[in-house]
Amino acid sequence: MGKKEQKAFDFVVNKLKSDENNISIMLVGSAKYKDLSDENLSINDIDLFVIRKNQISDQIREFPNYFGVEFDINYFSIESANRYIERGEKFFVKAISKPVLVFEREEISEDIIEKCKIMYEKINKK
Repeated sequence: MGKKEQKAFDFVVNKLKSDENNISIMLVGSAKYKDLSDENLSINDIDLFVIRKNQISDQIREFPNYFGVEFDINYFSIESANRYIERGEKFFVKAISKPVLVFEREEISEDIIEKCKIMYEKINKK
């Protein structure tokens, strides 16, 4: 089953990379622990967080299906990502505290990941 997941993942990542507004793509969720090319793979969906240069909404969420594989893609502007970190939005800081960095156009990912790690630890100490 894994070949279609890898094919779908590669297709989506290439599509996202072709948009100059997308500056970072991170694989989050349970799929980050899997080998998408594994023939015996069993996953519900592939979760991606995409950081964008410009975006009006804080978060845009899409659930496309490519080659029979479900995706959950969340788009955030740099500003909204920083706001989510400052507010300690658990869904965001947890996901980005240990992502698989798939692509980055500008060197912002390490900073965002590090801030998320710090905030996630702070939230869990409460």
